[in-house]
Amino acid sequence: MAAYLESLIADLSGIDPIWAYCILLLSAFLENVVPPVPGDTVVVFSAYLVGRGTLGLWPVFLTTWIGGTAGFLAMYYLGYSRGRTFFTSRGGRFFSLEGLAKTEYWLQRYGVILILGNRFLTGIRSVIAIGAGLGGMKWMTVAVCGAISMAVWNGLLLYAGLVVGQNWEQVTGLLKQYNRVLLGLLLLLAVVLLWRWWAKRS
Repeated sequence: MAAYLESLIADLSGIDPIWAYCILLLSAFLENVVPPVPGDTVVVFSAYLVGRGTLGLWPVFLTTWIGGTAGFLAMYYLGYSRGRTFFTSRGGRFFSLEGLAKTEYWLQRYGVILILGNRFLTGIRSVIAIGAGLGGMKWMTVAVCGAISMAVWNGLLLYAGLVVGQNWEQVTGLLKQYNRVLLGLLLLLAVVLLWRWWAKRS
């Protein structure tokens, strides 16, 4: 999926910019709804196209920001309106009762802070949106915090893409390393929380 989408985005330089912006908006939306879609890679590559003068900076920022925020809110709405059974029965390998329960616990404990930082938590962004819906958080709070998180994250990715210029693969490589480190930290946090829970139970 990632290789196919990157190949598709590589052809953006040869088509009408309007269609390019539509593809960027759609990819940013689908990243939240279909986890395998590499939305961050698309944003970085679009920065490379901005540097070449193929696309405009602000249109790229706005389309990826709007698409990503809309996708986040779509998952929030599904969680709010459908409940856990919808995701555990249809989500298959992407969602589990245990994962959703942990996310709801984190949201109860950290609330707005977790929504603000959701874009920096690669791999569990959609689960955070769903958890916010399941927990009945106010949609305005989720929308504002989700939009802020999206704006900051995409702004950083675009800046990084512009800085490295044609060597945009360096940024995607750094993103992969960041994801690995983040996954390790999340696993460590899970172990610590489990140990604390076990100690209290004992």
